[in-house]
Amino acid sequence: MFYASNVSGAGVTRDEEIWYLDSGCSNHMTGKEDLLVDIDKKVTAKVEMGTGQLVEVTGKGTIVVETKASKRHIKEIMLVPGLKENLLSVGQMIEHGYYLVFGDHKVEIYNDSSHTNLVAKVQMKGNRSFPLKLQAEMHFAYRASVDHSTDLWHRRFGHLNMSSLKLLKEHDMVVGLPEIKEDRQVCEGCVLGKKSREAFPREAISRASTPLELIHSDICGPMQTVTKAGNRFFLTFIDDCTRMCWVYFLRHKSEALCVFKKFKATVELQSGYKLKQLRSDRGGEYTSVEFERFCDNAGIERQFTTPYTPQQNGVAERKNRTIVEMAKCLMLEKKIPFDFWAEAVNTSVYILNRCPTKALSKKTPFEAYGGRKPGIKHLKVFGSLCYAHVPKQQRQKLDLASKRCIFLGYGSCEKGYRLYNIETEKVIISRDVIFSENECWDWNTKKETSVNIQLTEIREEEQGAEGSSYEFEEQLEVNEMPSLNIEISDQEREAGSQDVDHTPLKYKSIAEIYEKCNMCIIEPESFEEAAKDDSWKKAMEVENHHD
Repeated sequence: MFYASNVSGAGVTRDEEIWYLDSGCSNHMTGKEDLLVDIDKKVTAKVEMGTGQLVEVTGKGTIVVETKASKRHIKEIMLVPGLKENLLSVGQMIEHGYYLVFGDHKVEIYNDSSHTNLVAKVQMKGNRSFPLKLQAEMHFAYRASVDHSTDLWHRRFGHLNMSSLKLLKEHDMVVGLPEIKEDRQVCEGCVLGKKSREAFPREAISRASTPLELIHSDICGPMQTVTKAGNRFFLTFIDDCTRMCWVYFLRHKSEALCVFKKFKATVELQSGYKLKQLRSDRGGEYTSVEFERFCDNAGIERQFTTPYTPQQNGVAERKNRTIVEMAKCLMLEKKIPFDFWAEAVNTSVYILNRCPTKALSKKTPFEAYGGRKPGIKHLKVFGSLCYAHVPKQQRQKLDLASKRCIFLGYGSCEKGYRLYNIETEKVIISRDVIFSENECWDWNTKKETSVNIQLTEIREEEQGAEGSSYEFEEQLEVNEMPSLNIEISDQEREAGSQDVDHTPLKYKSIAEIYEKCNMCIIEPESFEEAAKDDSWKKAMEVENHHD
């Protein structure tokens, strides 16, 4: 038995294309057989109308909605001869994966839970009905959602220019990127964060033919803002053959030799190649006696730029400029404080290794170095508000199921997201995260705006392209992590582990103290247990009295 409410078309022009959204209707229904395709006449049933009248169902079919981009099919529509109006069941649309948001005298229909892929927007009429003209309104809304998707990926890729974004798709350089439609609108983040002057001319010189044959290096800084770990500089290493880039963060330039030793040992072990040449400027951090001695002992040939001509180290100079520009765009869009610049730089390098470069033909640095195409389905907009799931082993019954966080990038050692816990002011790594990519945290008022939610989980198959034999993502680690009190990720914590917190009370935040206070509110698990508590006995007596 199916049900259909009464819908009056008063005040609405009758049209075979008009369908009414009906929350009282248990199934899509129409009385016009010519609107349906693939009709199954074997399906029969009875429908009870709002008046109590029973009418026959003589079949079930599909309607096809033409859009500029593609065709959409709305299936399982009951054919009810004599029905004057076309009805779309709200419940059935929800079952088929659509998300409907009612409010402000309208209803918005989305294609998924992200609340970003708009399918249709329907205004409420004077008779409190929601008439949807499929051929016109769905066509417009679907086209709008395609444009929004392009803008979203532009922001996920750190405000990468549209031509490079289209190149990724046209040459199938990454896994998981949808069709890109170039948008001529002005992006404020790009205007504010990117440099407008012309770059240095590139010299036509020979290129390395194997990874690690030639490494370019340069230090950028000091930054005007010190990170929470006390870092003021970042140091990059760029492979000439593949253009793969690694970044490290320094408190002082004198740490360059220590970082270079770590970099050399790691990449040689992971790739199987030997580092042969190092090109840099003549800064004191590269020309110290200790640095020269280490390179001589390791058999590394040194290449220096001519004094006052940094253009000769153009690869590293351009890379650092690109990294800084992207990092500024990332922070400006979501108004991230500048003391998080290291997180933005780290994320920029992660993204740029997955972007096209003129130095390579139809490949990203990630693929050229590791041999596999990178997966990009997990990319999110830097600085977005998000919610990290708290497993039940780590919370009490009355605790919240998620932590409110800010997205700061991608894990280096674990496959997960780097998140800044707003309450504890710590950086955590988590895989199960709900994102609101269109919203950001107001660092002044400590409040967030309305939330558009998208559930995302990093899965092995989505990042399978990154599971190459070269675990070089280790080098994207931000060395300020220990100073930020990194919490152990959900996957690394053993199930059922209940470690006791011995932190002195004076070192805990007020939020942590209140969180522990909730643990003393224990709900009884049986009637016998509740009967022993005077407060529960009193509550039961009050309840019985009301009954």
